[in-house]
Amino acid sequence: MYQMLARGQWLISDTCPQPISAIPSRIHDTKKPGDLLKVGGDPLDDIMDSARYGLYSWVTVAEKPGRMVLREALAPLAEIGDMTSANIRTQMIMAESQSASQPARLGRYGRR
Repeated sequence: MYQMLARGQWLISDTCPQPISAIPSRIHDTKKPGDLLKVGGDPLDDIMDSARYGLYSWVTVAEKPGRMVLREALAPLAEIGDMTSANIRTQMIMAESQSASQPARLGRYGRR
């Protein structure tokens, strides 16, 4: 959370006073790196937990670029020098990516 704030990847609106007051009051837990020290009965702990869960639910892993997927799929074939199979696999992967990027067709015949 702190790193995202520092990089400008996460912004807190000035209309959210609770997270703004909770963040500076938290202390890192020396026994658990990357975690905050919990204070029993402190409502600011709940505010920080809800902010953390909210961020966690929105931050996702990015998809691998198509070239990287292709390179990883072809690496075993390239190692053994099977260029025919590598070419066939390339065509299959490219056809899959093209069909995934096209919009779904509705109706019996789709577009004409």
